[in-house]
Amino acid sequence: MQPSVRSVAADLLLFAGAWLLRFGWMARWGRRHAQVDPEDLRSVRQVFDGHERLQLEAFLGQLPTPSPQAWPLPTAMHHLLGQVTSDPRGPLLLACTVGAVTPVLVAIAVRRRWGFGSGLLAGGLLALLPEHAAWSTSAVPVVHGLACLVGAFAVRRGWARALLAALAAGMRPELAVPALFLGAPGLAAVGVAGLQLALVGGPPGADLGAVLRVNVPLVIFLGPATLGLGLLAVRDRATLGLAGAAGTLHLVGACFSDYGYRHGLPAAVALLVLAASDPRRRWLAVVVGLGMAPSLVDLRGRWHQPDPAPPAVSTSPARGEGCVELSDEPPVPGQPLPSWVQWVAGSLDAPCVTWGLAPEHTEWSSRGLRDRAVRMSSTWTLEPVSTHHPGHGRPWRQVVRLTGGPEPWDRLGVAPETHGP
Repeated sequence: MQPSVRSVAADLLLFAGAWLLRFGWMARWGRRHAQVDPEDLRSVRQVFDGHERLQLEAFLGQLPTPSPQAWPLPTAMHHLLGQVTSDPRGPLLLACTVGAVTPVLVAIAVRRRWGFGSGLLAGGLLALLPEHAAWSTSAVPVVHGLACLVGAFAVRRGWARALLAALAAGMRPELAVPALFLGAPGLAAVGVAGLQLALVGGPPGADLGAVLRVNVPLVIFLGPATLGLGLLAVRDRATLGLAGAAGTLHLVGACFSDYGYRHGLPAAVALLVLAASDPRRRWLAVVVGLGMAPSLVDLRGRWHQPDPAPPAVSTSPARGEGCVELSDEPPVPGQPLPSWVQWVAGSLDAPCVTWGLAPEHTEWSSRGLRDRAVRMSSTWTLEPVSTHHPGHGRPWRQVVRLTGGPEPWDRLGVAPETHGP
């Protein structure tokens, strides 16, 4: 069946609106990316860091060693893009375009099952989803993999579904899990993900029990709170499946010690499709969309923009005496500070713990440090101990004491060695 003129027009408008929101409104027309000098690799480090730096270096001709920070497929993709154009905004244009195509693919998939109105609303909600809009400005293959995954659900032929699912897992191996909801075509994603993990390796292991205790309650990583209203649209087997998929994907994501908003995007898509699926309750999608607006505006304000220094704080030395400072990172071998996972797992002997909040924890960037700060502040109560200015390009740093939150296993009378490696 050929798409109608109305459907084509709606898809084009949806794409244009989503693209302008990402490239024009969120990314400010690529002004930050234009600061990269294509003739000087060192300029990449002056503008970007983390995983995005690796992709931009590949774009400029320096291929990094394949690793969980630089999977082979997206690295090769950006390297080939660099053969086409040397404009440092090239990776941004690619990400924004892919990010704007994804709502159209959602609209097509939903329209086929629940009609034109539901498809348009579902696509519109994804276009407005704050974290999807932000990640659509990054060379890190978050929206690239999600687009392949959604495309697998939008096409009809089994071979095309398998190919797109495999590409999704090639971008991000964890997308093999939602690909299983495709049925047999999803097995292609499992094969690609398994091959990559076998050849490249995965993230560092961590005590699974401790990780789940902290991450499972963090449904905030799925998106704005109004997304939960989508559960009111559960009415039959198909919509119950969407709700179950969202819950399952959240639990799978929560197994990652570095769980963040980027991992929650597939579950968020399931919830927004659910909210838009009921033609008798269009108000659900409208309320969900309105609820996204404050988060969208807040995220734009944080896009590569750290907070100013907090008010100076200085407490008596006794308050922090004997405390051990934790890292918000996973338990990576060789890091100077113990991970929060070690504290919750009970493998760290300390009467109290602190954590260092820095400017990079307050901004949105592809390093995902804001996600880590959200985990720390959502899990523990942060009591400021001191604020200082370390210098060397770091304008401020605040040490906070962590109180409340989950007690370590050993304080609950549970031996830590019984909970994972």
